[in-house]
Amino acid sequence: MPRLAATTLAATLLVTNALADNDKKSAAGGPQKLVTINGQPVTNYQVLAFNALQHGEPATTRKAQVRLLNQLINTLLIAQQAEKTGLDKDENVKAAVDMARVQVLAEAQITRYLDQNKVTEDELQKAYKKKYSGENLNEYKVRHILVQKQKEAEEIIRLLNKDKKRFAELAKAKSLDMSKENGGSLGWLRRDEVVKPFGEAMVKLKKGEYTQAPVKSSFGWHVIMVDDVRQEKAPPLQEVKAELVAQLQQQKLSEYVGRLRKEAKIEVAGRKPAAGSK
Repeated sequence: MPRLAATTLAATLLVTNALADNDKKSAAGGPQKLVTINGQPVTNYQVLAFNALQHGEPATTRKAQVRLLNQLINTLLIAQQAEKTGLDKDENVKAAVDMARVQVLAEAQITRYLDQNKVTEDELQKAYKKKYSGENLNEYKVRHILVQKQKEAEEIIRLLNKDKKRFAELAKAKSLDMSKENGGSLGWLRRDEVVKPFGEAMVKLKKGEYTQAPVKSSFGWHVIMVDDVRQEKAPPLQEVKAELVAQLQQQKLSEYVGRLRKEAKIEVAGRKPAAGSK
């Protein structure tokens, strides 16, 4: 929905006065009524919620607050008109309203759950040590040859077994990847920077080795060679703390949703309930 600007000076003065009056009452706490639109009260809580739904920046200045409240007033007037014409009875509109309510409730529950299950210092330290230690710090100077069929990759390996110095030549001649122009070179990579099958095969190779069996990924079949291995220095915990906290929160949330699904009775129309569902 386009943002609706205030159109008259009178509207701006009305909102400014409402906000000033709210400032006087704010000490009482709780929602405070700012204005009433055709009998429908508008509170400061609703203004904040309206702004959040638009993903707006906090209205910290009086000018921004006035603009925000005017946007809400204009939006409410249009919504009231929609109700007068019966648009709120339209099935598509009703479904959209229901889903908006579901989304808001879900996000509120996520916020509450993560607040009640904060990432602990111990969890943070363990995640840091796991991610930034051992082979996870290794970087691999790697190159590969990508083909569509397994037999093609097997033939390339057979040729490399005779002369592995032909890797660059074979990459230029047979690889489907853009890296073929550089003899298949992908430069220095960490395990977490490539797809899982590629990374698992890569970290098993020592300097100068190549995969003795084709590696399948969503891109096709790879023949991988490691030219060199080095270990990077672990970044300070403080530098990666926000990233680790976000990952741990996502993990907690995934586990929480998994438990909810396990405990729920989920039935697909036209099918029998899945085994184990209630």
